[in-house]
Amino acid sequence: MSDKKKSLTVFKTDRHEDVAAIVASALIVVIVLAYMAFVIPSVQLNAQQDGKLVEVFVAEGATVKKGDKLYSLEVVKKKWVNNVMEEKNVIQEFTSKANGTVLKVAGKIGEKMKKDKGLIVQLAHERGTLP
Repeated sequence: MSDKKKSLTVFKTDRHEDVAAIVASALIVVIVLAYMAFVIPSVQLNAQQDGKLVEVFVAEGATVKKGDKLYSLEVVKKKWVNNVMEEKNVIQEFTSKANGTVLKVAGKIGEKMKKDKGLIVQLAHERGTLP
């Protein structure tokens, strides 16, 4: 019997496989980002956490820029202090992360929103930008 190690590759090292994996990963990332920037026409903004819709700062058909206020939610912040859970109501304002046009404002002021449920604003982002 021989004590030689048996290898599944014909190369001395597996570096070429590592490089191929990195290139394939980069290609997948580029394809996903291009899809998001050029194919997806609009973005639906749902509540990011449970709360009550306090105010909507935009109207249908309005043009928004990155950083413009879209809506505000009254949420409950929970914090442990001295082994006691403290709850505090806080109003959080949410802003646009891309330039675009407001297609639809579905949220009603005073409506209770659940995390990731119930459309608040639908935004058509500029073509070529990431939503």
